[in-house]
Amino acid sequence: MSSPRFASQVALITGAASGIGLATAHRLHAEGAHVVLVDRSREPLVAAVAELGERAEAAPGDVADADAMAAIVTDAAARLGRLDVVVAAAGVDQCDTVVGTTLSQWRTIMDVDLDGVFHVCRAAIPVLVRQGSGAIVTISSAIGTVGERNRSAYCAAKSGVENLTRAMALDHGRDGVRANCVAPGLIDTPLIRNGKVGGGTNPAAMQAMVDAHHAIPRIGQPEEVAAAIAFLASRDASFITGAVLPVDAGWTAA
Repeated sequence: MSSPRFASQVALITGAASGIGLATAHRLHAEGAHVVLVDRSREPLVAAVAELGERAEAAPGDVADADAMAAIVTDAAARLGRLDVVVAAAGVDQCDTVVGTTLSQWRTIMDVDLDGVFHVCRAAIPVLVRQGSGAIVTISSAIGTVGERNRSAYCAAKSGVENLTRAMALDHGRDGVRANCVAPGLIDTPLIRNGKVGGGTNPAAMQAMVDAHHAIPRIGQPEEVAAAIAFLASRDASFITGAVLPVDAGWTAA
């Protein structure tokens, strides 16, 4: 029997206290990785690590804080001896037009959704380059690819994540570092369940959104996105870099 895909590897996941980040931490941990969970929500983060048990640790921090991300990455790599996988899953959302978006809202979305990816990758890439190996997986969105009404800042940030990922892939492929992006559709995360996106507390409104965008007529699960992330981070995707993989029930196919 072959060993787990991430045996003896170290994976750092941001946004790991809930949603896609938490599902990814569970998936990589189940496949043998030592996982470092990063999130600014301390209590859910500690609870997630307790649930995972051995080979899991919490690193509280805000991805919008460049110094905090540099310290977390440097500490993890020094203590654990390596860093193999970086998953940039932290994100916040916004629903408004350009005119309706305040400067503060714009800055918050960019600080977390785009700058946060930059900060963690900027800290991690030198470690991966020194090793001569590593995989980065970022999280965009279907509407980072095709756009959506009333989501101006979020669309802009997620589109930026996609092209940032392509740029990292081109810059560091010859260093042994791969960078890919996953672009989910409507996924059953706290952001959806709390009604902040798509009328998540209104089943009829959510179903209408699914019907409008998904060829597979249901909402997706975080574990389905985590499976795609695990694939891109693994040796099974060793010849894939610079890709944006839709996990969106056909949304962007339309």
